[in-house]
Amino acid sequence: MKKQIYTLLACLLVTMYAGAQAYGELEWQKKKIPAMITEVPYSASITEDAIRQKFSQMGYSAKESKDVYTYKAVRIPEISDETFDILLKVERKSRKEKDESNVYFIVSRGYENYVKGTDDAVFIAKIKQYCLGFIPLAEAQALEVEIKSQEDKVKSNEKKLRDYEDESGSLEKRLKKLQDDIEENKKNIEKQKSEVENQKKALDVLRARRKSA
Repeated sequence: MKKQIYTLLACLLVTMYAGAQAYGELEWQKKKIPAMITEVPYSASITEDAIRQKFSQMGYSAKESKDVYTYKAVRIPEISDETFDILLKVERKSRKEKDESNVYFIVSRGYENYVKGTDDAVFIAKIKQYCLGFIPLAEAQALEVEIKSQEDKVKSNEKKLRDYEDESGSLEKRLKKLQDDIEENKKNIEKQKSEVENQKKALDVLRARRKSA
């Protein structure tokens, strides 16, 4: 049931943000490069981690330069059987919209032969569809981060509970000793009362002798 709900939410997000996607440009190394720009409703750090993990799982690693990641000789069956170079950049959507990001996805056939929005419509449509997949990826990553955060909170609270339990045991020992000391003190009080009475009697005897003399 939970899996079905998660899938439904992911589909809704993809549908909502399908319109927030278009070919634009990325300024990089003093050049303007055609890029598919996809808006993702999650922070740049979450989104970037999700996409990079996806590429890592596919067996690809990247070189990074000025926040742009370059993947060489990548094959993405959902797009084409060809191999491409992929440039990827994820940035915060705006200063105010810090929890949303823009993903710049650039496909190159090599030697700066970048795919443009005016290229083959079917090919471009496949790139768009593939990039929409970044939304559920980011959502899954956000969930994992939230789970990790909650796990940390549970661990922290469990530690506090153990500390309180340890302190409770220590306090109970101190209470037991205090109770024993109280009982011992009561006995000492009774003994001392008896001793006081004895000494008073001795004093009375001495005083009686003084008067008779």
